[in-house]
Amino acid sequence: MYNKLRVILKLRCKTLATYKTHQKEMLLEFLSKHPERQFSVEQLSAELESFSEDAPGKSTVYRLIGQLVDKGTVKRFVKGNSRQFLYQIAGGDECHHHLHLKCTECGKLLHMRHKFSEQVLNEILGESEFAVMPDSTTLFGFCKDCQLKER
Repeated sequence: MYNKLRVILKLRCKTLATYKTHQKEMLLEFLSKHPERQFSVEQLSAELESFSEDAPGKSTVYRLIGQLVDKGTVKRFVKGNSRQFLYQIAGGDECHHHLHLKCTECGKLLHMRHKFSEQVLNEILGESEFAVMPDSTTLFGFCKDCQLKER
């Protein structure tokens, strides 16, 4: 009886693990298709539901996104001066070697070219003898689209 129960529990756990993995893959695939955009959990949940009937619910998206942030796969940002978080797929190892520009209006994150970032960082080092860490440098302002909206 005990062995039979153990086998059933193993099978159920395996099924649950696969289901969770499928949902995580679905979330990662969606974020990977939109690397320049940031989403709230509510937006992610709604977007995933519009694509698939077996999309994770909002509470599952919260849990999965937390795991992905902890692993460094997804970045978490604060939306403006609010208490809402926005999430964006991390750029991988190459993302640690350049500067970023973040629009405070729409949340768009732009990645500066490596050579340009290197020139700016070298200029700062030469001018002030201060070595900036490029992997944690984000400059805030307004993107081209948001500047045009203001006019």
